[in-house]
Amino acid sequence: MTNPDHIVFLVTRLQESAHRFLSNALKQRGVQGIEPSHGVILRQLHVQGPLTMSDLARLTGRTKPTVTVLVRKLMKHGYVEKVRDSEDGRVFQVSLAPKALELARDLESISRELRERLYAGFDEHEKQVLAGLAAKALRNFNPGE
Repeated sequence: MTNPDHIVFLVTRLQESAHRFLSNALKQRGVQGIEPSHGVILRQLHVQGPLTMSDLARLTGRTKPTVTVLVRKLMKHGYVEKVRDSEDGRVFQVSLAPKALELARDLESISRELRERLYAGFDEHEKQVLAGLAAKALRNFNPGE
């Protein structure tokens, strides 16, 4: 049985393995300029539509400076666009560019493959338990989320 004291090590290794899997999958598909860390931004924009930088930070659990860096790189590679908000000219809305929309099917496929790898050998109950316990542990560090 695995020692519960090793949980942070195990979670870190899991995150590193997932990151490596995503990086390799993107590279194999010839996707340029996207790192696994961009996925959370692209996903929110795909699901929610155009968002402000503040909304992106809140929805992704990232700091505003981190979101700014991620969005700038995505803009540089043509995956997102920033447009001034029509109601408040001081605010920018970030939205997916056509280039990102073209990748949506590949990104969904990569995400599905990642989940398949992660949950290989798990039954539905085990998947629910793992996700629930991970969420519970995360809430211990982020009460109120």
